[in-house]
Amino acid sequence: MSSRPRGSNGEGAVQCSPRRRLGAWFMIPALAILLPAGPLQAQVDRTLPIRIEADSATLDDNRGISTYRGSVRITQGATEISGDTVTVHTPGRVLERMTAEGQPTTLRTQDPQGREVRAEAARMEFLPNEQRMELSGNARVRPGTDEFRGSRITYDLRTATLDARTGDTG
Repeated sequence: MSSRPRGSNGEGAVQCSPRRRLGAWFMIPALAILLPAGPLQAQVDRTLPIRIEADSATLDDNRGISTYRGSVRITQGATEISGDTVTVHTPGRVLERMTAEGQPTTLRTQDPQGREVRAEAARMEFLPNEQRMELSGNARVRPGTDEFRGSRITYDLRTATLDARTGDTG
C-alpha cells in the first residue's frame, strides 16, 4: 500500500492507494463512543477496538477528518455501519460527527432495552454529543419488530425514540 501527502499544505494528510482493501483495527479513544448498544453491552462495546474496512482512506490529522471510500464497514462489538463513503470528524481527537453515504448506508446496533435496531438510508449522520442519528433519503428504522419509514428520520439513541417526516409509515 502506498501513501503520499495530500491536502492544501501537504502536511498531516495521508491518502492510501486503492490497490488493496484496507482492513485494520483502530483503537481510537475518540471513536470508542461510536454508538451505544444495550445497557451491559454498551459498557463492553465501548472498550473494544474499532475495525474499519474500506477500499481507500484519506486521513488528515491536522484537520481531524478521515474519509473512507469503497465498501466501507465500521464495526465495534455489536455495532456495524456500512456505506459507500464514511467521513469521520475528530478535531482534537474528539468525535464530533460521522457521516455515511451509500445506496443504502446501513446501521445495525442494539437499543437501551437490548433490542436489535437496524436502519438504512441514503445518508446517515451520527452526532455523538446528542446521541442522535439523522437519516435522510429513503430512511427506514427497524427497532425490534417495528418499522418506520420516511424521507427523513431523527433517531435518539439514548431514549430509542424517533421522529419521521414525509411519507411516514409505522
